[in-house]
Amino acid sequence: MKKKIVIISLLLASFVLSAETAKDVIKVFCDLDRVPDYNYSTLILENIDKNGKSELIEINQYGSGVDNGLKNVAFDFRSPANVKGMRVLQLEKIKKADDRFVYMPQLRQARRIPMADRTKSFGGTEFTYNDMTIRNEDEDDNVMIEDSSKVTVRGTSYTCWKIKSTPYKKSEVEYHYRISWFDKKTYIPVRIEFYDTHDKMIKLYECLKIDMVKGVTGIEYPLRRSNCITNLETGRKTFATVKDFVFDEEISDTYFTQNWLVTGKAPKIKNKKK
Repeated sequence: MKKKIVIISLLLASFVLSAETAKDVIKVFCDLDRVPDYNYSTLILENIDKNGKSELIEINQYGSGVDNGLKNVAFDFRSPANVKGMRVLQLEKIKKADDRFVYMPQLRQARRIPMADRTKSFGGTEFTYNDMTIRNEDEDDNVMIEDSSKVTVRGTSYTCWKIKSTPYKKSEVEYHYRISWFDKKTYIPVRIEFYDTHDKMIKLYECLKIDMVKGVTGIEYPLRRSNCITNLETGRKTFATVKDFVFDEEISDTYFTQNWLVTGKAPKIKNKKK
């Protein structure tokens, strides 16, 4: 088995026997998110406005965690026509801001996404570029509000750690602080509330479905199969659903390069799992 699986297992075992701090909980979640060496999925994003009008966006997502445990992610927009050919590349760095790039087919060029633009919409959805990555435990001041909080998300009840996270660098995010409910069984946040400087909730994230799924090696992972983010100021929502996936089947490093960003060319992936 992979070394990092053993490390995470030890972390989980030690946390069961001792009281978690907020930082401990978030660190385990960050480590769990890195578990698959490789992954592929198709994301279906559905935008729904306050009047019920719907728009579907389909994205192919490729991920790799073999670069010293760092997570690299590539997004390839497939439809509708107004975003088809758009590609986004995120390269995680150690103790510094990730590198993020976007290719816009209308302009036929790739550009680095500056920090100020990472608070903006991801491909016209209610998710921002920041929402598409995981914040590490040392990026926020994390405080445990409750160590056994009950929360129900769309009919499913969870026992959670309730944690308040205040970013150290507030200029890099689109909110003042957030409150998260981390499920004690999976360490996955099932509800996140985002607040402004006046303590008004401006955005809500909900994890609608968690599935335990197996990669091609037989290792089992928790998968956030369905999610929703709501803009409480406009009433607009975006649902994100994983249509299919592959975990731990090796994919080409080509996906995580500037060349792929511009050309969109890389080897195909086989054996999709529904």
